[in-house]
Amino acid sequence: MKKTKRLIAIAFLVCIFTMVQTTKAQPGGPGKDPAKREEMKKKAEELKVKLNLSEPQAKMYDEILKRNREDARKQMMALPEDAPRSQRGEIMKKSLANADMEILEILDTEQQTIYKAEKEKMKEEKKKR
Repeated sequence: MKKTKRLIAIAFLVCIFTMVQTTKAQPGGPGKDPAKREEMKKKAEELKVKLNLSEPQAKMYDEILKRNREDARKQMMALPEDAPRSQRGEIMKKSLANADMEILEILDTEQQTIYKAEKEKMKEEKKKR
């Protein structure tokens, strides 16, 4: 009888362990969705074209986006797995705000106007979703 109970307990633990591992392995969130990532890259490239960036500006623009994305990723990786989603959102908001400030610094007045208008347009599109 003890052997049967022990086998049932082991089988139960194996099932629980398998469920936990399967849940962790499933993709989720916009950062892990390749289609979403490609869409974001496409929008960034379209914005570069609309801004008519010079070669040095385009290089700095790419560096700013890359650096801020990496900083945000590192901060999120440092969070515990059970961290609230709002905490991850705050990290992204700060990262985007930092990137915006840095990008605005490399743009001339006309480009800044276009950039601000495009960012506002993106905000409105996001609200509609």
